[in-house]
Amino acid sequence: MEEMWREAIETVAYELARHNGESPMDRGAALGRRVLDLSPRWGFVGAFEVLKSERAYRGEESGEELYARVEALVYGAVPNALMAA
Repeated sequence: MEEMWREAIETVAYELARHNGESPMDRGAALGRRVLDLSPRWGFVGAFEVLKSERAYRGEESGEELYARVEALVYGAVPNALMAA
């Protein structure tokens, strides 16, 4: 399950970067790690807000909305993963 969360965070971070004119060659892995590094102090919602501020991303979804997208990716994948088991 932990792998699913990491992949979902990277996916959302990658899409956030793409919306701001960046094209991370690592498909968002470094940005995802930054969110994970920030999360113990700020929580995931706050970590996305800090990332947006650090990268000067403007006009984007809130940290809550970004984290909701992470949850949707993870929880949307759970039934599929269970079906494959």
